[in-house]
Amino acid sequence: MPERNDRLEALREAWRVLHTDGLVLAAVISRFASALDGLRSHFFADPRYAPTVWQDLTDGQHRGHPDGSYFTTAYLHRPEELASEMSEAGFGQTSVLAIEGPGWLLQDFEAQWAEPMLREALLEVIRRTESEPSLLGASSHLLGVARKIPGTFADG
Repeated sequence: MPERNDRLEALREAWRVLHTDGLVLAAVISRFASALDGLRSHFFADPRYAPTVWQDLTDGQHRGHPDGSYFTTAYLHRPEELASEMSEAGFGQTSVLAIEGPGWLLQDFEAQWAEPMLREALLEVIRRTESEPSLLGASSHLLGVARKIPGTFADG
């Protein structure tokens, strides 16, 4: 949802229908996903790609190209924005986690995943960094987790 008001409305509706003390999970795309993916996948070789990324980095408003390349229309979050939106919608006990963590940047993921020792090392790195604030933006996708606490809804 490109517009902040729409995102807040969706979160407030989730708060409304959720049982007291229930959890909400909100998945979003990181503000830095297209920049990192572009470097990893050599998308910057296409001169149309860089302006899209610069816009993403400036204000999070991602716009794919009319021919369908480079994704779609979306809002790309900074990690702290997701936490703020969830809190503003009335949720408490909010945390933001990296979904992929640094693993998605591996160019030989399949080879490392196939090797048990390397797979365990990758999983341990992910476990140890999934909530590290300074690394959250390096994950292509983020997961916001929050709880409905009675009396916290912003509009009463």
